[in-house]
Amino acid sequence: MYDLIGDVHGYATPLRNLLRKLGYEERQDVWRHPERTVIFLGDFIDRGPEQLETVRIARGMVEAGAALAVMGNHEFNAIAFASETSEGPGQYLRQHSDKNRNQDAAFLRAVGVLEPNSMTAEQSKIIEWRRKHIASNAGTRLFLQVR
Repeated sequence: MYDLIGDVHGYATPLRNLLRKLGYEERQDVWRHPERTVIFLGDFIDRGPEQLETVRIARGMVEAGAALAVMGNHEFNAIAFASETSEGPGQYLRQHSDKNRNQDAAFLRAVGVLEPNSMTAEQSKIIEWRRKHIASNAGTRLFLQVR
């Protein structure tokens, strides 16, 4: 059986409360249920005050086999914002415009990005985890988040 959880948007405390209410318990830094698995429906980041903790919870569950995760548009945007194109240095898949910086501001602040075109070690770790997770599940299952 699966529990579907979406649009956490950086609110780790309500996520923990929901997991607890659904019967999950935190053991060795991973939330688990004896019979069920979470499917996270994307949008872990942006908006809330607990961006990194939200990603830590979801990542720990996915890596422990206690959850699956779908990439939301906010994660897609973060990856594209951090990914240079083959057109040359300083060219990104998601343009570094004021509009896009403002949309991604909560996540960028959470990972400590201070310079417009820089990437922190924390941001890099999160981006690489999402890329790896997508690549490792390619061809196995296809989940789409539709708005």
